[in-house]
Amino acid sequence: MRQRLFAWTFFIGFTVTLAGCGTVAGVTGMGWATASHNSIAYDDSSWCVPRKLKKVLNRVADRYGKVTVHSTKRWWLENWWKGGARKSYHLNCKAVDFSVRADPSSVIAYLKAQPEVGGYKHYSSGHYHIDTGPRRTW
Repeated sequence: MRQRLFAWTFFIGFTVTLAGCGTVAGVTGMGWATASHNSIAYDDSSWCVPRKLKKVLNRVADRYGKVTVHSTKRWWLENWWKGGARKSYHLNCKAVDFSVRADPSSVIAYLKAQPEVGGYKHYSSGHYHIDTGPRRTW
């Protein structure tokens, strides 16, 4: 009886813990199991980057040098505060905002050529956005 209670408590606690990472991208996307390039610095959660976007970041670092990741997972209130879209891919661990010192037109062309990238954007702040959604820019 005690073992069964412990098992259920562990299962429920584990499920609740993972619920915050957007279970589809954060767990089944296996981003946490893909190593990051040494030239990638995270200012936000590295565990919340889908495997395919982590691979893109690794290739960007190989090509352009140091990459700094500024935003991965956002909670709804943070997303609202930052002016994010109501159905932002950041809410489900399916988007990354990062910066890299390189010619913006070259980086955008490179990101556009990556099959794993759906949405992409270069902001005036110098940050780039990539996500796993359908192919688009805004």
